[in-house]
Amino acid sequence: MPKQTFFNLPDAKREAILKTAVEEFSKAPYQEINIKNLIHCMGISIGSFYQYFEDKKDLYFYILSFYIDGLFEESTATGKHIDLLSKAPRPRPSSIFTQTRQNMKYYQEIFVDNFNKAPVEIKREWTFERIINGKYMGLYDYSFFEQPQIDPLITEYKYIMMSMVMVIPTVLFNFCDRQKEPEKRAFLHELCLEVLKAGFLNYNNQIQGPQPYQDKKTETD
Repeated sequence: MPKQTFFNLPDAKREAILKTAVEEFSKAPYQEINIKNLIHCMGISIGSFYQYFEDKKDLYFYILSFYIDGLFEESTATGKHIDLLSKAPRPRPSSIFTQTRQNMKYYQEIFVDNFNKAPVEIKREWTFERIINGKYMGLYDYSFFEQPQIDPLITEYKYIMMSMVMVIPTVLFNFCDRQKEPEKRAFLHELCLEVLKAGFLNYNNQIQGPQPYQDKKTETD
């Protein structure tokens, strides 16, 4: 998140800085964006940049947040949710959000193409720090966990269960190259997904699991 000094800028200057940053990040993946060139294009000094942002990653995540906010707003307005547990083929789970994809400039370039080419540690940090256990968990479809045969404990902790599904792509980066081995990656993703689904469906806490956790309350006289 940018520093308060950035938000204190006049609207016109703040918007000009962001417009330039968005254009630059639309041209190349994160790791190929030269920070000095980026600052030069923004028309500000290096000192000013670090008064406004912690670093390049801070600015990048702020830009990404505009796009995911767009998805979240469309989801809230239309009731559409991303189904990560379906076998239905689609180019990308978020493709259901047609309004955001069509109306937000550089959506495909920044939020899809260049993000897919970003370093795995950037994707991992974005997923774990900005999405998991935050408001954006509301983007996902949890109907799978609400089936009657699902153990109530699985349903109760469905956000944690969904997080396990969400990190499959991040884990697979360590085992195969998405660009060089697309068929292998698709196979491994489906394998991991089906193993998790089988576990969710067949788990019975009364037989297999630990006793449900209960918060201990301190009793006072």
